[in-house]
Amino acid sequence: MSEFVIFDMEWNMGYQPRVFQYQGIDQTLRGEIIQIGAVKLKDGKTVDRFSLTMKPRIFPKLHYRVAKVTGLTQADLDRGVPIKEGLQRFIDWCGPQAALGEWGLDDVPVLKQNLVLCGLDEAWPRRWYDLQRVFTSQRPRQEGEGMTLEAVVERLGIPKNDAFHDALSDAEYTAAVCGFLDLEKGLAEYPGEEQQLKELLCPPDRDRRDFACWPGYLDGEAWSTSETLRGAACPQCGQPLALDAEDIWLRKGNNCLYSMGHCAQHGPAMIWLRRMRLDGLHFTFARATEPADDAMQAKWAKEKKAAQERARRRKEKEAAEAAALAMERVRNAGR
Repeated sequence: MSEFVIFDMEWNMGYQPRVFQYQGIDQTLRGEIIQIGAVKLKDGKTVDRFSLTMKPRIFPKLHYRVAKVTGLTQADLDRGVPIKEGLQRFIDWCGPQAALGEWGLDDVPVLKQNLVLCGLDEAWPRRWYDLQRVFTSQRPRQEGEGMTLEAVVERLGIPKNDAFHDALSDAEYTAAVCGFLDLEKGLAEYPGEEQQLKELLCPPDRDRRDFACWPGYLDGEAWSTSETLRGAACPQCGQPLALDAEDIWLRKGNNCLYSMGHCAQHGPAMIWLRRMRLDGLHFTFARATEPADDAMQAKWAKEKKAAQERARRRKEKEAAEAAALAMERVRNAGR
């Protein structure tokens, strides 16, 4: 491994959500960057540092929660470098081909959204890594162990000489944690987005087959209507599955959908869809199928019935509310 940048950011948020358009699609802004800290490693040793506080323009007023966590003040932000200039300085310091590492997967999506809003190249960085994942792959988490940066620093006995939630301090703490790892090996083995989706969608204890992946979607709800994403094949013979006649798809968490399909030759099969959005701008979807045994069919029938009942009650409630509103309008018109 040659040069590698470990970075951390703090960002401000508004008191109301803010939506912006990216390639014609509405996106919700996660936050506006107000501080960046980074260390540059070469052959595992720190060779340079970067620290900058920036003046936001979309959320110019420092949110009280951000102030409480970071210790920053409104005066700090007001004295900061304009955000576009600050981001360009960070890009120049890192270099166009830099590989970035962060603790978790929160900072890069915010960074890329802010690059869009500042008219800078959101394709940068092209490579980034979750160093928490690298850590847990080499030092598996034990029951009861926290995985916040502070908890790991304490567990490793790293001196806590600086405050957490300062961007440069957190970047330096992360670099210190990486000193306990074979970082070069961890980065070499790091899975890409498709492999991460496959690990989530096709765990070793399930007989899920025919994994397929589609990157580059802007609409996170594309799976609701896309024939490409839903058009699964039988996991045993490869013939197209007939989808549930009522087109029922159920959610498992925020990022997974599943339904039941049917093969004329081999019978029912579960269809699983999952999405991932590592860069904060584009969704990648993946699909796999699984032969459905009697237990899975019974569970699906029960879940489907419950979902239909919830939908019926919701529709009745909406109809009742609409009728009450219409009646209120009639009464008001007669006064």
